[in-house]
Amino acid sequence: MSCKSEKLRSHLARLNDLPGCPCLGPSNLNQNDAIFDENKEAVYRWAHTNVDEDWLEIYKSTASFCIHSLYSSTSTSLAAQQCCYDEMNRLITRGPGAGTPHLISTEISPELSYKIDIMPWIICKGDWTRYNLIRPPNNALSCEVNPDEEHYRKYWLEARNF
Repeated sequence: MSCKSEKLRSHLARLNDLPGCPCLGPSNLNQNDAIFDENKEAVYRWAHTNVDEDWLEIYKSTASFCIHSLYSSTSTSLAAQQCCYDEMNRLITRGPGAGTPHLISTEISPELSYKIDIMPWIICKGDWTRYNLIRPPNNALSCEVNPDEEHYRKYWLEARNF
């Protein structure tokens, strides 16, 4: 979590190549997994993150659902973008429910993704404020900030006083 490794820094730098999170959660992802990224002027494939309610409650406590980018042969890394949404399909841009990039896509290796992406969160004891400093949630498409300041401050105080 201290990111002192140069190799880790180089992997984190490649996260800029990932697609931006759509501002609204896609409603027809099962029929059409292609979403155009305006900033990168490219189409990326996405999938629902298949998780149960317990997973969301533990790892993304304020999210209703999450999606992740799918691996592509044109990718410059093995990473995947994770985006999480509230009950109104709005991107969660900060706080405990915000999605974060994964250095290793679960498509590549679920075991390695767990060790590299989930274990640091566990080591931080679920303190998303520490985890998100190293792996900030994506808001490359300049979506409306969500949650609002009042709720964000409440979540931040809860995390700091845990």
